[in-house]
Amino acid sequence: MKRDKTHRKVSDPDLTPEFLSRAKIPWEKKKEEVWQDLSVHLQEEPPARVIFMGKLPGKPWIALAASIALLLAVVSFFRFYTKTLKTLPTEHVSWELPDGSLAELNAVSTLSYHPFWWWISREVHLEGEAFFTVEGGSKFSVSSEHAVTEVLGTTFNVYARGKDYRVECHSGKVKVRSRLSDDEVVLTREMQASQDPSGAIEVHMLDQVHMAPAWKNKVLMFSSVPLRLVFDEIERQYGILIRTPPELDRTYSGNFALDASVENVLTLLCLPFDLRYEQTSGNTYQILPALVE
Repeated sequence: MKRDKTHRKVSDPDLTPEFLSRAKIPWEKKKEEVWQDLSVHLQEEPPARVIFMGKLPGKPWIALAASIALLLAVVSFFRFYTKTLKTLPTEHVSWELPDGSLAELNAVSTLSYHPFWWWISREVHLEGEAFFTVEGGSKFSVSSEHAVTEVLGTTFNVYARGKDYRVECHSGKVKVRSRLSDDEVVLTREMQASQDPSGAIEVHMLDQVHMAPAWKNKVLMFSSVPLRLVFDEIERQYGILIRTPPELDRTYSGNFALDASVENVLTLLCLPFDLRYEQTSGNTYQILPALVE
């Protein structure tokens, strides 16, 4: 079938210039008007939320803090836990320290140390009297209120009661340092150091008869010791109470065997000083001037 050559193509009425001239297209606004409309829409949008991404405390940090606190608690326990030994009147006790060193305590003495810290610091605190046999190793020190004794493997005796402080070196070498002054001395075998109340240290040679602490052999031995201190030692060894006159300012040299009765000891001690004693109760004795006939 042949197409009619007289047929004329008709344009789409929606695309005619006349239709386009009548249309109102929104983007025909000026750019200033478009930008103004856009700005209004932007201001109406809710503000964006800002999320902080830093590391906040959580379970891992709490666990770490708890672990550190536990570690500090364990270290503090090891450092400050203290073992304390005390002897009663008439009592002598031998005690082995963690490294095998031996401390032998005289009556009415107190020894303390840190057993779990021992391998870091071999140090004991003494109030009273003790004889030490020290194993070799790091520095070993015996401290008291007024002085410190340091050794490196030796045997020695320390007397630390109140302001009275004495050290006897029986083997090896020890250093005695005053806490009250700058005095410091080194003792070798057969030497003794004594400290006066001001902190000054004097050094003497031991007599042969004194080469072992007398109290270890159940003997009380005194050399130019104030009489009041002699009575104090008798109290400790016999577990009694001795009341003395205030003007008792004499010194005494001599010795007693501890297997003797306290009455015999007091009699021998009082006679040279024109003194006597009375037993006022079961374990209390009063020292009095001798009766004048």
